Amino acid sequence: MDTIRLATEALLRLLQTEMAPDAVLVAADDLFEAVRVPTLLLQGPLLTEDGPRRTLAPWAASDRETMTFVGGRYPRLYHLDFDLVVSTGTERDLLTLTGTLALFYQQFPVLTVEGIGVLPLTELTPLGGLRRVNLSNLRQASGRCRIEDCPVGDDVSLATGDGRLIGTPRIELNLGGEA
Repeated sequence: MDTIRLATEALLRLLQTEMAPDAVLVAADDLFEAVRVPTLLLQGPLLTEDGPRRTLAPWAASDRETMTFVGGRYPRLYHLDFDLVVSTGTERDLLTLTGTLALFYQQFPVLTVEGIGVLPLTELTPLGGLRRVNLSNLRQASGRCRIEDCPVGDDVSLATGDGRLIGTPRIELNLGGEA
């Protein structure tokens, strides 16, 4: 499963729907020039593992109707951090988008990702809270958000065991020593 891509695309679609239809995703360290304003730039993701939630314990799920089970290792959970950069032509437009983005986090505390479920969406640094070099005559502000606990695991590690359940156990004991 390509869960990082699915979560990133879901966040970009949500930003395009609710904030700015022309929102763009660029890699974490790429240079990008805004040619039209206002522009919302989503830069990232930067991954960090949620180490305290890592487990080596296996999981198993049984289906009593078909008398089968499937199991494997739990996926690792990663936080996906994104920088948001807003570029506008005037300070008034910049303040308007800053307020709109603050409201965005209140309206969407979770991100629904198809195939994964619901992941928390957190504002780490409010828009305008990060310092950045502005080499243009545009008004810019940047902030940081996080998609929390995105599960990452390949198909092999998610289905390492399967088989039939025991319907009626039969135990034989040999107490006399004769085989």
